[in-house]
Amino acid sequence: MRSKLAWVIAPGLIAVLAIGLSACGDGGNESVSSAQAKYAPVTAPPDNAQQGGKLTALAAGDVDYIDPGAAFYQFSYMVTSATVRPLFSWAPDDTEKPTPDFADGEPEISSDYKTITVHTRSGIKFSPPVNREATSADVKYALERTLLPGVANGYSNVYFTSVDGYDEAVKAVEKDPTTAPEWKGIETPDDNTIIFHLTKPAATVVVGALSLPASAPVPPEYAKKYDAETTSAYGTHQVATGPYMIENDSSGELTGYSPGKEIKLVRNPNWDPNTDYRPAYLDSVDLQEGFADTVSATRKILTGSHQVNGDYGLPAQSLKLAATKYPDQLSVTPSGANRYVALNTSKPPFDDINIRKAVVANTDREALRATRGGPLSGEIATHFIPPLIPGFEEAGGIAGPQGPEFDFIQNPTGDPQVAAKYMKKAGFSSGKCEGSNCDITMVGDNAPPGSDTAQVFKGQLEELGFTVSFQPVDHDLMYTKFCSVPANAPQVCPNVGWSKDFQDGQAILDVPFNGTGINPKNTSNWPELDVASINKELARIANISPPDERAKTLGALDDKITALAPAVPWLWDTQTNVASADVVPVINLFNSNTDVSFTSLAK
Repeated sequence: MRSKLAWVIAPGLIAVLAIGLSACGDGGNESVSSAQAKYAPVTAPPDNAQQGGKLTALAAGDVDYIDPGAAFYQFSYMVTSATVRPLFSWAPDDTEKPTPDFADGEPEISSDYKTITVHTRSGIKFSPPVNREATSADVKYALERTLLPGVANGYSNVYFTSVDGYDEAVKAVEKDPTTAPEWKGIETPDDNTIIFHLTKPAATVVVGALSLPASAPVPPEYAKKYDAETTSAYGTHQVATGPYMIENDSSGELTGYSPGKEIKLVRNPNWDPNTDYRPAYLDSVDLQEGFADTVSATRKILTGSHQVNGDYGLPAQSLKLAATKYPDQLSVTPSGANRYVALNTSKPPFDDINIRKAVVANTDREALRATRGGPLSGEIATHFIPPLIPGFEEAGGIAGPQGPEFDFIQNPTGDPQVAAKYMKKAGFSSGKCEGSNCDITMVGDNAPPGSDTAQVFKGQLEELGFTVSFQPVDHDLMYTKFCSVPANAPQVCPNVGWSKDFQDGQAILDVPFNGTGINPKNTSNWPELDVASINKELARIANISPPDERAKTLGALDDKITALAPAVPWLWDTQTNVASADVVPVINLFNSNTDVSFTSLAK
């Protein structure tokens, strides 16, 4: 820990940080790799898994969206993976490619990478009140509705732009934002076939994106009236195709969803286990929200019954408790994700690259990592593509990009002299910020560990002369009301990060840093980075198919983005999960959460 840092935080937080740095069972600093081996997640249920019972997941905040066409937050996938069936989805032990779900086999890709044919399963029915069998046409509608502003999808305008007719469909929506457009490049010759015609050889990216929730079938005759509203109400009336559904009434209105309070999953009476790879042992799952005190919530899980954590990783204090006293109830999973502090490049002072570089240079990333439990929580990040994702090694691996142009990212405990150099380049002769542009608004989590991280980063900004107004809010509101809404976005979002959309470096870089993907709401380009050369390169990479060439090109692009300093990358994340002693948890390696469709209760 850097002794020169002026700690502008409460004494209690200093104690938490000290605990975090020795969070492992023997009180020492275990490496990330040894921690992962010691607390390795279980990715398959036992042969004698018990059928039945109710599981409760405790969460600090809410999902971002219930609607699968908009759902994009990791916690949301805990719900969608149990309730809807996209063409492809991620089984617990999938690490390289997803499993066919509503699709009845692997996609057929043409030799020029411009045509994708997917055959869909028969016998999959929508939950009440729709009750009919789902078809390929329902997938077509599901993707078309993602272009509606009322659905607020965060990735169609990035991953599906190569599907023929995209521009025409967008123009149709501009004329009539209440009706899903006809997308000519998506063809459904019969009820069990869907064909994607591409204008570019971008099949690799499109197939990857078909594992996202938006490709799950949506019945148009039921959903159109909800999609015609300014903000689609389908999310609060949705029907399921998975083994579970959100509890509803006879009209389809979700009675089991109280925003910010509770999500009740019950069995879908129309689910046929013969069509699904999910065993779905549990009778019901109750996601209880509003546990802002995640330390108390974790203790409640560890000492209680039939419970797991939901939307939060363990705060440092809880991680030490679990590792030392309840090691059999703790799992540590490499998440394929990064954590970073977003610096809003569209607003002063962070529209100046030298100020952004100064902030990155001054950041003590080891102190930030300590707020999440030290080495047990992951490797310190030096760029954006995480380990095990194509492009990681090509971007410099653990050490990161090298050379004098990257001097601002080299020291994990921060380098005040380099920071002062860049502040002087920005016009501050003292090496500290001076004047009206030094007032900064920061919106972040109101609960640990995110709130701890925000407080530590606040102190690091103040060390550079900035005056920081920190606005703590619920985690879901941080995204849906502030950081993901450009009109309301603050200068700093300290608690953001990105988990892979699919197993590819483009799925790490494209949505968070592509300027063409900045939306009025539900945007995930939190730095609002809009650089023509970066946007152009991302479009070009989508057309590269050979794996080696893709990885090399993605690594080089990661370096270019890192050089622009749009954010402070500080952690390649591991996800820490806990379960009560009478729960047999199965962790999904893709989203790193408890997979409720494979989890059971102990006999």
